[in-house]
Amino acid sequence: MIYLQKKICLSCRKYRLQDPYTGLCRMDKTADGYPTKENEDTCDRWIDGGQQYHIRMGWIRTTLKKEEEKDSH
Repeated sequence: MIYLQKKICLSCRKYRLQDPYTGLCRMDKTADGYPTKENEDTCDRWIDGGQQYHIRMGWIRTTLKKEEEKDSH
């Protein structure tokens, strides 16, 4: 079976998560710093991040679960 990676920011090598919903695109640095993008955003300069996608998804799930537990107490 062939797995085709979606070309979204979350699976790009140059993307750095800030929170479960957004991150910084380290492809272009502006005078204000790196632009903020949402995880599902796309661009034509996407670079396959390989295993980083799965690591990031795990971090997002864990972070959201902790937030839910904190809110329920």
